[in-house]
Amino acid sequence: ILVRLEVSNEGTRLLALTGLKRMSDMTELLLQDCQLERLPSALVALANLRSLDLQHNNLRTLEELLTLSHLRRLSTFRLAYNRILSLPASVGMLRGLELLDLSNNQLRSLPPALFTLRCLRKLLLSGNLLESLPPELFNGCLELRILNVAHNSLCSLPRGISGLSQLCRLDLRSNCLEELPAELGCCPGLHAGGLLVEDWLFHSLPLNTRDVLSHPHSTCGAYSEERSRPESDSFPYFSPTLWSFSSALESQI
Repeated sequence: ILVRLEVSNEGTRLLALTGLKRMSDMTELLLQDCQLERLPSALVALANLRSLDLQHNNLRTLEELLTLSHLRRLSTFRLAYNRILSLPASVGMLRGLELLDLSNNQLRSLPPALFTLRCLRKLLLSGNLLESLPPELFNGCLELRILNVAHNSLCSLPRGISGLSQLCRLDLRSNCLEELPAELGCCPGLHAGGLLVEDWLFHSLPLNTRDVLSHPHSTCGAYSEERSRPESDSFPYFSPTLWSFSSALESQI
């Protein structure tokens, strides 16, 4: 029984994925550098899927996201390094998501439906075109541990961020921020280095807030940030339940 499939096609188009429909027991699927322009329709058959990695492709739209709503076990969804322009409201149907990586795309806004994902613990949005964060983010995703919005165009943070009581890593580097809300000091998980921001911006905070944020309290533990690409493009070991390959040829599954 095949439960994990990793494919790196080295930038060459993966022509067909119809064979995925026969892999109903699969729990992890990685399709990188395959020149994918849309979400593969064959994903609808993978009801047991827990982790889906489609990084480094040419996705511009996620209109087919609604077809994944029945993937109730999907907890990890990686879409970094694509060309995604917008996130549809149907993302709210992915109720089990704990990690959503949309880094290095072309997002200018976030749909309110995103903030209904009650299980979301890690949201990666660095390298987009975001100018603001809706306050609903701080009211809805109460389990959020890690929020990365570095390298965007944020001019301010809305009030209410202290509502994210579980937040232990907040990356705000390389934005257009001129000041930070003092209520960041009310996020206990951000103490001892959990807040990543330019030194001058950090020192714009009130002294007592800086002291609180500098005081050791907690760490992110298992939710420390991972590299966006696999550590290696070679896969030396193949078990009966793990199939990985790299190919520079037009191929099909």
